[in-house]
Amino acid sequence: MRRLESYLLDFLKLFQGLIAKNIKLEHLDISKVKTLCAVDVAYKGEEGYAVSVKFDGKNYEHYLVKGKVDFPYIPGFLFMREAPIMIKALSKYSCDLVLVDGHGLAHPRKSGIATVIGVLLDIPTIGVAKSRLTGNIVTEGEINYVIVNNEKVGVKSGKYFYSPGNRTDLNDVIELSKKGYPEILKIADRLSKQLKKE
Repeated sequence: MRRLESYLLDFLKLFQGLIAKNIKLEHLDISKVKTLCAVDVAYKGEEGYAVSVKFDGKNYEHYLVKGKVDFPYIPGFLFMREAPIMIKALSKYSCDLVLVDGHGLAHPRKSGIATVIGVLLDIPTIGVAKSRLTGNIVTEGEINYVIVNNEKVGVKSGKYFYSPGNRTDLNDVIELSKKGYPEILKIADRLSKQLKKE
């Protein structure tokens, strides 16, 4: 892995702090979402294949962007590796809600990739991740909350972690998690892996 100077990571932490200060936590009501989008990235060497998928309630369509991704994977700084190419892939569509393969508020600095994309584009986002990055799991009733610094920042449902990115709230995340892993994210994941082979 390419080594990064500590001052660069310190700078990125400051950037994430600024993002966190600009998060809008507001109820979206996902039952009223008419255009749902999702975005994921697959890799072949240093080439990234970002696929955005749009679902309008009837039909799916997708858009592929490929390009060099040379920022190393560092836990907590995934946005530097994937957000630029994800944002490019999302540029084709106008979405009521974007589901991002990664974390939102369930992040040490409340600034996961779903939050960064949501704040920069000022759009509603929710992060759906396959592994826990930080926090503890506390069960209340039927809900397993992700707790960071004594605050509920997301939920764990099955083996997945859901958290608000921007312009959504914990109730939206809970509602989404009850439906199981989103089909549109499965499609984005499958397409990104399929297209990188072509």
